[in-house]
Amino acid sequence: HNTATDSYSDNVIFGQCQQTVQDKCLHIIVRNQYTYLGFFADDISGVTLLSTNTWYHMGYVYDYSTKTQYIYVNGVLDVSGSPKGPYQGTMGNLTIGTNVIYFPNNYWDGCIDQNFFSLSSATEVLYEATLTFSYSFENNLLDGGTLGINGTGTTISYSTSGRVNNCLSLLSSSSYVQATNLVLLGTVAQSYSFSIWIKPNAVAGGTIVHVSSGTTGHGGWCIPMLGFTSSDASGSDLGPSDGLRLYVNGAQYGSASGSYTYQAAGTPVSLLLGSSLSGLWWCASGVITMGQYNGYIDEFELYSRELSAANVYSLANP
Repeated sequence: HNTATDSYSDNVIFGQCQQTVQDKCLHIIVRNQYTYLGFFADDISGVTLLSTNTWYHMGYVYDYSTKTQYIYVNGVLDVSGSPKGPYQGTMGNLTIGTNVIYFPNNYWDGCIDQNFFSLSSATEVLYEATLTFSYSFENNLLDGGTLGINGTGTTISYSTSGRVNNCLSLLSSSSYVQATNLVLLGTVAQSYSFSIWIKPNAVAGGTIVHVSSGTTGHGGWCIPMLGFTSSDASGSDLGPSDGLRLYVNGAQYGSASGSYTYQAAGTPVSLLLGSSLSGLWWCASGVITMGQYNGYIDEFELYSRELSAANVYSLANP
């Protein structure tokens, strides 16, 4: 989340420098508003111009077997280069937010979050970059993704008869699960997808997924994204060019809405599973009949990208 406005400086994410000679000074940075991965005099620069005050997921990867450097932006390959390296530094301080190159114009100006060091494939980078959270409901509300966005529950229980192992039971008139402070889901024009298994006890109305700017179901901006009408299901999977789409058991249901810009809250939002809470009286619902969902839920995942049909089919066939 880079707030720097000077395009002629290094905004350093990570560094380790033994010596400023070729392949002995690692610098992972944003230079002139572009991503940059360098070993010193053996570097690559990205092609995506970054904007200020915007969250990006950055993936910097080196494949020793092919001597290739890769940079990913929001899970998508931005640039690669080979043969490069290998990096030969064996000592020097590891630094986050600065390094020894271009002093004093070498400090990060903005926010950094969730800094991981691991071996990752392209598929893993995409998954990490775009999976907001994942709930398997194995007798808990722990996030199975990397961000640690654990849920909270009210009047909930678990069942051993889930689609995959255990599942969430929402069987009372006030049962729900909530996840809060979701930045990208609250961002205007941001793509999103969610995947969920449901086993309802009733299908004549009920909210399955509800999103709002407040924690009580409204707060100024709110929408039931998935739920039942008086007799059927309705919901959304959003991409900027394909619009809203609904898949049932891995197959697209009906037609897409066409090109559509997600008019989000513009602030971090909360997501409810199983209820609209007080949004029941405040939110426009379209064809969804808002109310308490009664039944079972399993394997809920929220993504900050548009899933492909193949992705959806895979999630529908665990």
